[in-house]
Amino acid sequence: MSRTKLKLKGLSLDRLETLSQIVSQGSIAQAAGGNPNRQSQFSRQVAELEDWFGISLLDRTSVPNKPTSAALRISREVEAFMSNLDSVRENASGGRRVVVFGAGERMIRSYLVPWAAKIREPNMRWVFRNLTSVGVRGELLAKRIDFGILRKDSCPAGLTSLVMKPIPMCLLLPPDQKKTKRKLNWKDLSELPLVMLEGEGAFSRFLMDKASDFSVELDVMLECSSWTQVIDAMSEFKIGGFLPKDLEKQFPAGFSVTPLEGLEDYCDEYVIAWSPSEAGKRQEIGRLAKHFGGR
Repeated sequence: MSRTKLKLKGLSLDRLETLSQIVSQGSIAQAAGGNPNRQSQFSRQVAELEDWFGISLLDRTSVPNKPTSAALRISREVEAFMSNLDSVRENASGGRRVVVFGAGERMIRSYLVPWAAKIREPNMRWVFRNLTSVGVRGELLAKRIDFGILRKDSCPAGLTSLVMKPIPMCLLLPPDQKKTKRKLNWKDLSELPLVMLEGEGAFSRFLMDKASDFSVELDVMLECSSWTQVIDAMSEFKIGGFLPKDLEKQFPAGFSVTPLEGLEDYCDEYVIAWSPSEAGKRQEIGRLAKHFGGR
């Protein structure tokens, strides 16, 4: 049958990209970011695609509904098609080549921006997307980003990755809280009000486990959703908190790093990851990958 005679109702790039996004995030709810209106829209678009293909694209016996093997295959084809279109557009335009990075705000500010400024790759347009490690993983697999910085244990198989230097955590206290030069213990820490990063992250779990080991409870006065907010809150409230070593240039003025017994047991481990197949197809990806490796 001629492709021009295919019935196209229910099939569109918009719907196919929605399906690809659902596949990369693992479910409609994740892809919609918790927005009920978008969830309804995505459900409708998937149903329209299912009608067009005549197959199920979501396993509705699972909770949440997981993409089927057919959906995974369609998603791979869509991402390859869109990647090729982007490559044609960039080559035809003769302008700057777009390279997309995914990372958390912390890594963008402390690593990617200084790195990009240092190498000053000509004819390049940098795009830095603020994503969680889970988001970076999904976007790398969907090939919607070219490079991603994510936690080492979250890196998907099949990608090329470069292990970054482990990043220790620091306890910082303002002058009126730091009353001794000796290394603090966890009982000392339980008596100091703290600013903390909210959520159930790896470092939060480490702190709770340590406090439990010493039968103490941390005095958390304030929780924030990003390290930048933690720094601002520490400065405004004049109370202590924990910060990653790589944010040293942004540490609040007047605060000092204070040794804490057992804190050295924790380090953040990240990798920079990219697709080897994309690096083979696009010279700029391979060239930047060499820069990451210091070559």
